[in-house]
Amino acid sequence: MIHVLKYAFMLSALLLSATLFGQIKTYKSIEETRGNEANVIKLSLMAQELEEIPAEVFKLKNLKFVSFKDNKIKEIPADIGQLTNLVYLDFTNNNIEEVPSEIGHLKNLGFLGLGNAASDAKVKNTGNKIAELPDELFELTALRKLDCSQLRLEEIPDEIGQLINLEELFLSSNLLEELPGSIGKLTKLKNLGCSGNALKEIPREIGKLTELQWLWLGYNDLSKLPATLNQLTKLSSIYLKGNQFTRIPKVLTELPALTKLNMGRNKITILPEELNSMTQLEVLSLDDNYLKAVFDKINNLKNLKRLDIKNNGVSTEQFRKMQSTFPNTKIYYSVRVKG
Repeated sequence: MIHVLKYAFMLSALLLSATLFGQIKTYKSIEETRGNEANVIKLSLMAQELEEIPAEVFKLKNLKFVSFKDNKIKEIPADIGQLTNLVYLDFTNNNIEEVPSEIGHLKNLGFLGLGNAASDAKVKNTGNKIAELPDELFELTALRKLDCSQLRLEEIPDEIGQLINLEELFLSSNLLEELPGSIGKLTKLKNLGCSGNALKEIPREIGKLTELQWLWLGYNDLSKLPATLNQLTKLSSIYLKGNQFTRIPKVLTELPALTKLNMGRNKITILPEELNSMTQLEVLSLDDNYLKAVFDKINNLKNLKRLDIKNNGVSTEQFRKMQSTFPNTKIYYSVRVKG
């Protein structure tokens, strides 16, 4: 599911580039730019086995879009700060360990990709290994999308709150144990990815993110959610798989726009009565828990398109009732094997 998030992110990035650059010519090699330096606005050097950024790139003063994705680049030179017209900069899947302070010169940047979009096994051997973000990065107040997923970040500084125009922020698969309260200042945020960390709680300031539509918190160490979460009246999807919940937090049942709820692979033994009032739900995942009674807590959810109750203690009789009650719902069912 984490990778589904990545694909959604890449799609949104492509849409951003299409909006910003339309049909402008994309140069695909340094050789192609020679003699046309003043005309180069888009440059894609993706997947070219590059170990360093060609020096010629820094002479392209009108460059707005550049991708170095899927290379072997080990260093971002300070010269990156010369490309002050950049609005799109992608270093996804390289071998970078440090981001220079000169990144702060790119005041027009709307998209910055520093993360990895590969399998976990591959990232351990290759991929960016950034452990800290420079203070200057948080001066890029034009940023709308920031990808720092699958890195080695141990903390996110309070200065993240300065990126007030962010709409998408991806921090999944790092080493984070907490999120700063200043994240509540990102009031334009629509998509927040923090799966695969070591979060034990979510700051109450998250309730200020009233534009949020997608929230990814899977595979952390969460057992509760702040009551302020019910202020997220536009939230349509929340991913909480692989945590420590023993019950579905009541605050989730208070979200009027929620259509997708994933509470799989937790420690839930009983469902709340309030769940049956969430008639807007279309996808409900409760797989790999310890549930026995399910049917009577969901039988009003007539809009369900997908229901996952695999690996619980749900009886075959209940399953048959669900099939009859939800003839148009795809139901995933199996009984937990004792062992």
